[in-house]
Amino acid sequence: MKQAMKKIQWYQAYPYLIILAIALIFALPQLHSRGIYLGADTAFHFNRAFESMQRLKHLNFHNMTMSLYGFGATGRIVNAFYGPGLGYCFGLILLVTQAWLKFQLITNFILTFGTIALSYWLFNKYSRQPFLSLTVATLLSLTSYWALTYWYQSSGGMPWGMMFLPLVIDAGMQMTIGQKQLVKPIKLGITMAIILECHMLSFVFSVFIISAFFIVALVTTNQKLMLVKQIALAGLISVGLTLGYWIDYLTIIKTQPILSPFIFTSPKALSTNPYQGLAFWLIVLSITLLVACFKQVSRQQWLLLIFGLLFLFIASAPAIVTNHWNDIAFFKIVQFPMRFTLPGLYLLSFFVILSLTQLINTLNLKKQYILAISIGLLLIGGMTIKNTYISNENANQNFWRQDNTLASKLVIPNDESKEASQIQDLLQKRQQQFDKSMHVVNFRAPDYLPGKDEVFSNDKHYQAVVNNLILPSQFKKRINNAGNLEITWYQAHPAKIQVPAVAYRQTVATLNGKKIMPKTGLVGVIDVVGREGENQLILGIKTSLLQTVAYVSPIIVIVILLSYRVISIRKRHNE
Repeated sequence: MKQAMKKIQWYQAYPYLIILAIALIFALPQLHSRGIYLGADTAFHFNRAFESMQRLKHLNFHNMTMSLYGFGATGRIVNAFYGPGLGYCFGLILLVTQAWLKFQLITNFILTFGTIALSYWLFNKYSRQPFLSLTVATLLSLTSYWALTYWYQSSGGMPWGMMFLPLVIDAGMQMTIGQKQLVKPIKLGITMAIILECHMLSFVFSVFIISAFFIVALVTTNQKLMLVKQIALAGLISVGLTLGYWIDYLTIIKTQPILSPFIFTSPKALSTNPYQGLAFWLIVLSITLLVACFKQVSRQQWLLLIFGLLFLFIASAPAIVTNHWNDIAFFKIVQFPMRFTLPGLYLLSFFVILSLTQLINTLNLKKQYILAISIGLLLIGGMTIKNTYISNENANQNFWRQDNTLASKLVIPNDESKEASQIQDLLQKRQQQFDKSMHVVNFRAPDYLPGKDEVFSNDKHYQAVVNNLILPSQFKKRINNAGNLEITWYQAHPAKIQVPAVAYRQTVATLNGKKIMPKTGLVGVIDVVGREGENQLILGIKTSLLQTVAYVSPIIVIVILLSYRVISIRKRHNE
């Protein structure tokens, strides 16, 4: 009996051990080069992580929505708009490691293991084909740029939200299967809350997908009222756990115009070619398996196929879509058609797994045939996986080899005399020197700053951020004992001056001991009239009673859920 149990446990555990090995192997390029991956969004996420780390380090949770440490200590609002939960996870990792290299190694490892493991879990749950599920999960994660490489090489945040998409698809499947409990409200509510705390666009895609499953279930089930109640409860749990995010977001957005990410005028340039790579093979396999298993295709499979193809259709940027891309608000905010790729790949991969399982069961294929199919798939994707590994290695080595990588992806020096070697040295430092690295990690995009104009790449808004928030060096900034941002400077005579900080409608400002209503210029940069001699500007942000209550909401929801869990366990034991 013990031997049988050991065999079962090993059989269940070995795929996760392989996934662990893959995550370690993909860490080797960085361990070998000891460089740092630098991409388009590296400065953005480095500043988010640094902001959260400093708040945790100093236990300073005053002025929660403002950036007091990161983003040049300018008082701009970022983390409150963009996955605050993930930001604090990054901050905790950075607090422990105190080094950007180790921060990247750990976050890369977590994302790689989590993405492949959750995909495998979903595929194997419905196929009961461990090796085949592991193969498809590995191919999905390692051959699609948007699954892992987007984070490795560009620091794009989307993979963190999409990592949890298998849990959403599983909830949708359970909803349409028609079991006694159509929805597990606690599980679905927590899942959606986690995705929102990681990445807003991933949350929107997840809502689209779960809504499609919900509509199908609502049409086909005889338990419509129960389905609506359970999905409503899941939504209530999700909102309760993320209420602080929603209230902060709505408080800022509804009271003033905020600049969105830049408008991408050439959507065709960043699209997915459906005739290449994993998308092509998944489309071919899906159509082939659809014909082979046509009579056995379930409504869930049809849903996966249709929505998967729809996502990839939009990702390919056909003329019918691109001609009106920036006329549709949602597409304009998404910016790049390629961002629709990963949800499509997840859905089609799952369709392929389900259809292959049906074919295997119909033909009663033996294990060696299944093994042959899996090896065949690995051979098809093997070269792409190899190229991804080499691409990661080259991208990491560019940290040392190409000075323009630092200049174009990360650095707008406060001190123009800094050379690449000095900057590299700063980014490699730990402890006290580590804090100084933020002087060369400047985020130049105007995202989430006050303003009502449309933003285009490298336009006047970008120049205003550089010239008015990043480059001024005569100002000294610190966090005072009250947890407010304190900016000091010297003037030879009274005059109007731009202070490198930002004011929103909720900003509370005190100039030289007197409260003021700060006047602002482009991108919300503060204009004041300074006196002769030393000047001091103190910035905080007004928090409403509703926001304060919202911050407590997740704790209340967690206590209720834990209490419910304890009561349920006791009831089962008593029965």
